[in-house]
Amino acid sequence: MSTSLLRRLNSGLDDATGIAGKVRTGCRSAVDVLAQARAGAESAAGKTANAFITEDWDRAAEAAAALDKRRAAGEELGPLAGVPLSVKDVIAVAGLPITAASLAFADRIATTTAPAVQRLLDADAILIGKTNCPEFAFGPSCDSPLRGRTTNPRFPSATPGGSSGGEAASLAAGISALGIGSDYGGSLRWPAQCVGIAALRPGVGSLPVEGQVPGTDGSFGDDGIIPVAGTGVQGTFQTIGPMARSVRDLRTAFRIMREQSDAPTAEPAPSVGYDDAPARPGNRPMRLLWTDGSRFGPVRREVRVMMEQAAAKLVALGSGIREKPEALSGCLPAYDRLRAVDPMKEHAAAIRGREHRICASNLHAVRSTFLSSPAEVRHAWRAAEAARRAAQEELADVDALILPVAGGPAADAEGLLDIDGTSVQGWEIMGHCRAVTLTGCPAVSIPIAMSSDGLPLSIQIVTGPGLELHALDIAEQLELLLV
Repeated sequence: MSTSLLRRLNSGLDDATGIAGKVRTGCRSAVDVLAQARAGAESAAGKTANAFITEDWDRAAEAAAALDKRRAAGEELGPLAGVPLSVKDVIAVAGLPITAASLAFADRIATTTAPAVQRLLDADAILIGKTNCPEFAFGPSCDSPLRGRTTNPRFPSATPGGSSGGEAASLAAGISALGIGSDYGGSLRWPAQCVGIAALRPGVGSLPVEGQVPGTDGSFGDDGIIPVAGTGVQGTFQTIGPMARSVRDLRTAFRIMREQSDAPTAEPAPSVGYDDAPARPGNRPMRLLWTDGSRFGPVRREVRVMMEQAAAKLVALGSGIREKPEALSGCLPAYDRLRAVDPMKEHAAAIRGREHRICASNLHAVRSTFLSSPAEVRHAWRAAEAARRAAQEELADVDALILPVAGGPAADAEGLLDIDGTSVQGWEIMGHCRAVTLTGCPAVSIPIAMSSDGLPLSIQIVTGPGLELHALDIAEQLELLLV
């Protein structure tokens, strides 16, 4: 059987599931696993990647030694036993800096741990540090005023993407085996494509969002306050989610992170026909829609060809798939307008008095959202809600929609992407991802092809609300079928 592109790109590196299985059975010690992760961080590629804002090897070593003692004593270990875990530095972990990669908050220490992260630690994952991102996670590349630029350890001429670029780089460099980032407009899916790994953007409300910064009233974790996402557009649509070297790792991480959530994942619609077990090709024909996303911006011809070839292969294998070029077409303009006018109250509160230490572009971005009238904001919200309802109706009668992560592969190190002679940059690159964000639905990204310049090209698998596990099942099928 042919090996999938995701597995080829990550060959030679154990995934989190494999690591945990070996540690649980005593085939490997947690101390040995951690030593290998640290060696990756100290290698030339690891150092060049500059993936971390904060490393925590001493505390990780203590946790690994304690884990091995528990196993030796006959204790059953958790499902992530010994897995080196990294967390994006807009997500709180008690006792470690929580900076949002900003000079204005370089001295802040979190006093609490985000619940979604705590559940992974309770499953015996071992935290090794906090990863780099652009300030406040604003950006499609990974340049931090606090730490500098993160590079792509697999494709040095390309960006590792953003805003979860540090997470992507750490996984690609063989340092962490599981990464937790956040996704507002593609910040998990885009960097996953850039380095050739997998990512899950959970649907809105599927996982607890507490522990992200800036939070309500500008909290950065002071005085024991748990910083939570606000009620505006970012607070509504930004999710915490996993990045990994395999789809099965995404499934394991999601199941652990959603445990006892106040907003449980919805039950699947009866027509979908999947269960929580990994799907197998041939269970039944899938019903899919596809688009190349050219309504969201320029798309390379080779990306269009990738989607056509994927559709043709799925048809030949018996799946029901049809093109719908206009799929989600109302989502991107509605998202862009809402993001531009919805006041960023939490950010404004957080930076008050610290404006001189904030990047000029981000300061402008925050301030510009206060220029619109309340009527304009209400109109933007109504339009966004209408577009979201329409998109969810499109998804209601199919198993999934598949579309590219972007119109091309990773941008260059300066953040420029060539689309058949047209140069695009900034948020324009991420139109495909931003459109999916507005749906509020789960999306999995996996690489399925290589570009003409030797960079991964990924697709998004988008399902209806609450169907994360089914999105992962379908992603696992497509990973095996589209080889």
